[in-house]
Amino acid sequence: MIRKFESKPVTHAVFWIALYIAIVNIGDSLGGIPNLATSLLLTVFSMVLFFYSKTRISVGFDSFSKSNAKRTLYYLPLAALVGLGFLGGIDSSLSFSDILIAVLLMTNVGFVEELLFRGYLLEAIEKGKGRKRAVIISGITFGIGHIVNILRGYDASELAVQIAGAVAIGLVLALLVVLTRNLIPGILFHILFNIGGTITVEESSSEGVLLLLIIGICAAYLLYLLRQLNKQ
Repeated sequence: MIRKFESKPVTHAVFWIALYIAIVNIGDSLGGIPNLATSLLLTVFSMVLFFYSKTRISVGFDSFSKSNAKRTLYYLPLAALVGLGFLGGIDSSLSFSDILIAVLLMTNVGFVEELLFRGYLLEAIEKGKGRKRAVIISGITFGIGHIVNILRGYDASELAVQIAGAVAIGLVLALLVVLTRNLIPGILFHILFNIGGTITVEESSSEGVLLLLIIGICAAYLLYLLRQLNKQ
């Protein structure tokens, strides 16, 4: 069945995204220690997807190059976004095992989502619609895709904040891949950013300010990256 999808790149990407969502929901429904089953299932899924993807997408896991680092401002805006995620400090109510499970879960989520949204989906759209549409559709789809978190207990306001931030970040990460053809920076950022949002103290009073900072940094970075893409 998967081989049939491979001839239709967009369908192929959507298949893997749907499978990912299904695995997350199955893991969450198993009960037991929170997030443990989901983390273990996604670890297996990540390994399968990694080996399956090696020869099936043109973007990938290349080493960092000086030219790409310079062209992308050495990824410093991404580092700033990660820093924002840790401003609240580590949540002291979490046990060591809670933190380990969260790190495992977010490592898999970051890897899988970057590979699927910035690898499969972005490349599929880029081939048919061009780079600009690929960046826009990939970024917006990534943000809207977070609506599934309503099944994980998020309320409407939390979800709206998450989707808005995810769209802004998704556009930046998509443009970075188009510019560098490298998934590694986005994967590392995604993992660290998610960990920061999971194990740190959350203050609802500062969510609006953080969202504005995230969108502001992303907007400035997008403009810079667009200029670099036009030069290329």
